[in-house]
Amino acid sequence: MNADLDLERRIADYYATEAPSRAPDWMLGTVLSTVDTTPQRRVFIRVPWRFPMLNTYAKVAIAAVAVIAVGAIGLAVLRPGPAPGVGGSGAMPSPTVSPSPDPSAPPALTETFTSDVHGISISYPSGWATQPATEPVGTAALHFLSPAGDYIYDRRLNDHLFLGLSSRPIEGQSGDAWATERLNDPDEGCSATREPIVVDGATGVLCDTLALVWVGDRGYGIRLYTSGDEPWLGQYYDQAWFRDVLATVQLDPARAVAPAPSASP
Repeated sequence: MNADLDLERRIADYYATEAPSRAPDWMLGTVLSTVDTTPQRRVFIRVPWRFPMLNTYAKVAIAAVAVIAVGAIGLAVLRPGPAPGVGGSGAMPSPTVSPSPDPSAPPALTETFTSDVHGISISYPSGWATQPATEPVGTAALHFLSPAGDYIYDRRLNDHLFLGLSSRPIEGQSGDAWATERLNDPDEGCSATREPIVVDGATGVLCDTLALVWVGDRGYGIRLYTSGDEPWLGQYYDQAWFRDVLATVQLDPARAVAPAPSASP
């Protein structure tokens, strides 16, 4: 027999016979004392604050089971769930996003609006809403859905995207003087380059998406408004699109309603 193997076997037999068959008494006593005196922490599952009186070996077994159970619960709570987009019952659902207008394809100009107050007809996109004027323009400034203006607007965006129409007598002024005075008004917000334009044969001035034209003694204002809160609107409903709208305009000043004369002092 090989001497080395015989030596290893002798050493193994020695450790097997000398190794203790149980833990030292002091260690077992410490464990049992700890189990008896440590209060149990409340968790989501209702359990008694202390274990009932059991024999020594049952206490040790229950303590071991409790440690294993707490560890299992901790792993279940702390373990991260499946990543979003991964299949299975734990997968997070995709958020529901409301459909938004398609900016790449503004609706076709298939509808026609005629104002009985301002004497103007214009084509507008399918699906938009209209609110006709109910009174002639007075001295008050116009705002969205003012009763003195005609408004054609996207139903989904309301005052973020609309066409506004108005007209009024220019009271003996030349058309150029009337347009210049209005464009110089800070409330008009015309800081872009002004250029001449013709709408339905009438001479006018175009400033970005505001057109002012005149026929005889009546001046017309036609505006495309896009809100700065929706930056993409100006990229598609721009001056080129506005020119397409202006190409559909028909002016009929004879049908316009004259404002009521002011009361004498």
